[in-house]
Amino acid sequence: MRVLSRCLTLGMGFAVLVAIGGVAPAQDKSAVIKDRETLMKGQAKNLGNVRAYLQGKADLTLAGSSANALAESIQKIPTVFPPGSDAPSPDGKYAPKPEIWSDHAGFLAAQKNAETKAEALNAAVKSGNNPQIQTAFADLGKNGCGGCHEKFRETLKK
Repeated sequence: MRVLSRCLTLGMGFAVLVAIGGVAPAQDKSAVIKDRETLMKGQAKNLGNVRAYLQGKADLTLAGSSANALAESIQKIPTVFPPGSDAPSPDGKYAPKPEIWSDHAGFLAAQKNAETKAEALNAAVKSGNNPQIQTAFADLGKNGCGGCHEKFRETLKK
């Protein structure tokens, strides 16, 4: 009981409740799902900004800040997939597959892979070398984001 009290004092109550109960409380689950969608939409926007640069529709400064933000946000992916948050996105387009939790090590490996590829894109954008940017952008899309989405995200039919 003393440990639980100390954890709650340190602001780790949510993690303790999840560990004890196995699922997030309903109000927290809704917030986590909204945060997850916000994070993913932000990543799509950042990728779009880099794509716009490659198409000559945006400047290198925007591509650079977007690539940096993308590399940082991919690190946060595990935090928006806690146990018990297996509901569809608020827009109803996607749902996490159970494999996120049944193969959690594989999920974390896919996230780390995407993180590495996002860091490579960030470095390429900083270099200003368009062929390197194009290669890193394609690799992140196919093998980073796509590698995770194929195995761990379900597209829902409407």
